[in-house]
Amino acid sequence: MITVALPKGRLLNDFMEYLEKQGLEHYSTGLDAKSRSLYTTVNDVKFIYAKGRDVPIYVENGSADIGIIGLDIITENEFNIMNVSRLPFGECHFSICGLPGVERFRTIATTFKNIAFQYFKQKRQQVSLIHLNGSVELAPLLGLADGIVDIVETGSTLRANGLIEYEKIMDVHARLIANRQTFYTKEDEIYPFLKEIGVFE
Repeated sequence: MITVALPKGRLLNDFMEYLEKQGLEHYSTGLDAKSRSLYTTVNDVKFIYAKGRDVPIYVENGSADIGIIGLDIITENEFNIMNVSRLPFGECHFSICGLPGVERFRTIATTFKNIAFQYFKQKRQQVSLIHLNGSVELAPLLGLADGIVDIVETGSTLRANGLIEYEKIMDVHARLIANRQTFYTKEDEIYPFLKEIGVFE
């Protein structure tokens, strides 16, 4: 049996939609994005549900053999994992956002401090970074920061709060990651599963 770590939320929904499009309803119907259960088993594959930031930790430590995660998580933090393949879903991007009329950003609020730091370092632009754990859109509204660096999917949250995108930083998509050891020791189980779901030809 192999164990696959899945992130709760939008990316899990995207993965389930992808499985349905691939005609793999036996997997998609076995998964439940709203379930309170921490795992489910389908066709000898155990799927565990975890917070997105924890998926690489489970994979790194061998509690899961492979995982699905956004590029943002493994760009923001370093993990001792195999970054195996791009997946054809989970498309979004990072942007600098703020209220209309900002001429220069001096203070940026973000959950992704390392990504923001590297971006402004490359631009040779000095900014103060404030780390927030969520709802970063509040920061410009309350005067805590001039702008934010955050993931944008549809832009609806920005528009609902009167914010606009100023500059795109990087594209984000879903990635397949794997444990460095079990990816090879369990290849007889992992490869057929990945071929079945269309990751490898």
